[in-house]
Order: sequence, then C-alpha cells, then structure tokens
Amino acid sequence: MNYQEIENKLIPLRDYEKSCREIYLANPEAFRHVVWNWEDFKEQFRRTDTSGYELGEKAPVFMGNVLTEQDCFPDENMECSIIIHDRYAPPFYHNLKFIKVVYALKGRCRFFAQGKTQDRECLLEEGDFVIVPPEMNQAVFTWEEDAVTVNIILKRSTFGEAFYSLLLENDSISDFFWQMLYSKGSSQVLVVRCGRDERLRRIVLEMCEEGLLQRKEQEAGGNLMMKGYVMLLFGWALKAHQQEMENMGSISVSEAALPVIVRYIRENYTTVTLTGLAKHFGKSEGYLSRYIRRETGKTFRFLLKEFRMKQAAGMIGNSTCSIEEVAAAVGYSDISCFYRNFKESFGCTPQQYRGRKNQVSL
Repeated sequence: MNYQEIENKLIPLRDYEKSCREIYLANPEAFRHVVWNWEDFKEQFRRTDTSGYELGEKAPVFMGNVLTEQDCFPDENMECSIIIHDRYAPPFYHNLKFIKVVYALKGRCRFFAQGKTQDRECLLEEGDFVIVPPEMNQAVFTWEEDAVTVNIILKRSTFGEAFYSLLLENDSISDFFWQMLYSKGSSQVLVVRCGRDERLRRIVLEMCEEGLLQRKEQEAGGNLMMKGYVMLLFGWALKAHQQEMENMGSISVSEAALPVIVRYIRENYTTVTLTGLAKHFGKSEGYLSRYIRRETGKTFRFLLKEFRMKQAAGMIGNSTCSIEEVAAAVGYSDISCFYRNFKESFGCTPQQYRGRKNQVSL
C-alpha cells in the first residue's frame, strides 16, 4: 500500500465512533471539560443539554480509569503497540501503566494532563506529538470526523533495554526519559511541535500498516520492526525538531538534576561508589544518598545493583562468557555476592537464566 492508501484505511469512523459523534452533535458543550467516567459525563451532559437527547446507561466506548500493559499488549513479547484513538469519545482521565506517544497524524486533537495544582491542556496541530510518562492521569479528545490521532504504546517494563541508545543521547528527549524512568512521580510531558513534517508522517503511517493493517506483530520480525520505527521517529524528531520541544508542566531545580546523576551512575556502573559520585558532583555523601532516595524511591546501592544486574542478564543471555567473567565485567569481585544479587533480581541462578534464554520453542 502507498501512504495515501494507508491513511484512507484509517479514516472511516467505526460504529462506536459514530455513536459518540451522535452524542457530540447533540451537545458539543458537554465535551468541553474532562470527566472521570461515564456517570460524570452523563451529569455534565444533563446540565448543558438543550436537545433532549437521551444517553444510554453504558458508554459506547471504553471509559475505565486504568490501562495496563496487559490491556495493550496481547502478545507479551511485543514492546511497541499502536492504537487509533476513538474519535468523539468524551475526554476522560485515565492512568497509564506504560509510556504513550500521542501523534496527530491527520487533523487536530486536544491533550489534557492532571497536574498537582491545576490541570493542563494543549492543542496538538497536525504533525505534533506528545510523550506521556506512566502513572499520569491524562485524556485525549479528537472531534473532527476525518482526523486520525495515533497512540504509540511503549512498555515501561522493557523501555530501558529496548531503547537504551536513546538514553545515551545528551538531549531533551533522553533527559525526559531518564526523569520518567527513575523519578518516583514524573509530572511532565514532552510536547514536540513538528508541523506537517512529511518524513515523520510516513514513519507513523508505516507503523500503522505494520501494527494495525497487516498485523505483522504476530510474525517473525514484527517486534523488531516496530522498535525500529520508534527509533526513527525519535531520531528524526531530535535531528529536525529539537528546538520545537517544550515541557508541559514544570520541575524544580532539584528534580532537573536527577537525569544527570542517574546517567552518570549508569555509565560508570562497574566502578562508581557513593564516595566517588559525591566527589564528582561536589556534594556530601549524606546529601546525595538522601537526594537519590527522595527522588527515585531507591537507595544508591539498589540503583547500582539494578544497572549491574540488567547488564549481567544481557551478557548471560546473549554471550558465551562464563558466569565468573560476567560478574567481573559488571563490577563484582565477590562471586558469591554476584550470585546472591542475581537471584534476588531474577528469581533464579545465572545458569538457570541462561538455560531459559537458550531454550528453543518447537
């Protein structure tokens, strides 16, 4: 299919979108404010309605308050998924347990985020996108019939491994992701104003073809293809639109330092100590220890162990190095300590982990 053919397949309204459109046309005023559920919307509709339209007892679309990775990844091996947002669906707050990119492929949409002191809203013009962290109460509203709003879903549980090269960049997106992955409660979203960038549009259309129209996620290479498209999306956005990135929401000076500190620990995980870290950043050990615990909910020791164990698991699963060689490579001189930490992290010994990774399904 060419790009226009892909877009044409995404435009027709689905039956439940037609039901939502009927409600919208009867009372657009009811859609001006974000609600929490269908009951809230019905009350808002009654207060503002002059048409006499009768709402049903149940919402024509999903309006639950929590979406998990399991809801969006029927295949647990997939790390990226893509969903077309329901047009005319009442904007309702829901909490995400994954990372979401909202891309205005055609037409416009409105994005809402619940803030600590006040709610925030922004209009995404065609070609713009917003990156939403997990655990944020957010909502999207698309009210134009031929508009197409694409939700790109990324697993939080595997993001650090699947897109590690993004974290190594020194730019707005990587800082945002470090903050998002390791802060106890990130309150920021990153808005990227791309205009009608044809290259980005084609990347997203190819994702739609791969993940929606051909269902290749069930075939070999589907996960790799989807991850590749996400890397292209972020890579081109960085190259062509870094000056058009803006944070929606604010963070303190203290919070802004977290990505720099976490990145330094990750880059020096084989040798870094709390003493060396404090010296590098010109802080006392006590202050830095409290800071890391306050901002991440984890101790320095736990964070360091997490980085080492992730690297060790990758080496065990993808190399023929001995367990002793792996332990030394990730910074452990005491092999018994390495074994203990590995079992605490993965629930099995390094040898058992390697055995599972090497199993071939027939």
